[in-house]
Amino acid sequence: MIEEQRAQVFCLVAAEQADVLLAPLREHFAGEPEVAVMVERRAANRADRPVAERDPARAIPAELRREARHLRLVQQLEPVRRTYEDAGLPELIDRSVAGDPEAVSELWWRVGERVLSRLRASIGVFAAERATSQVLGRVLDELPGYDRERQPLTDWLDRVVDRYCAERLSEAR
Repeated sequence: MIEEQRAQVFCLVAAEQADVLLAPLREHFAGEPEVAVMVERRAANRADRPVAERDPARAIPAELRREARHLRLVQQLEPVRRTYEDAGLPELIDRSVAGDPEAVSELWWRVGERVLSRLRASIGVFAAERATSQVLGRVLDELPGYDRERQPLTDWLDRVVDRYCAERLSEAR
């Protein structure tokens, strides 16, 4: 039996908080081999491949959530391959929720332009480009709650983007 490939997620700890957070986070993620906990050593805006900035507060224990501002939870996207080129959206969604990195990349390839267009219309071109990885992370964080029986994926995506934009605008005030 072939072991399922899981997304590689990096929990990056700010260097100034490494002494406090590294050990408890490594203990917390010990049973999740797809998560690597390490000290942030690169500039936050530098990425060799497209990434999804996941919400660290959703993934860490309650007693560490106040420290979430010192963390980045980054999931690198795999290159789009032919694995899921004939798959329907329901299969892509299910496989993405299960953590299949190729399904995540294919899903983003299919819906990314819609999300980016909506972001551009709401917060402007330059802000949208900078926010793309955060919105992708939010889509992946919220995807397990998507109910295809209640609404089309496009409507759900629009709501996710709209909530993100509303939060950004309220933070700017």
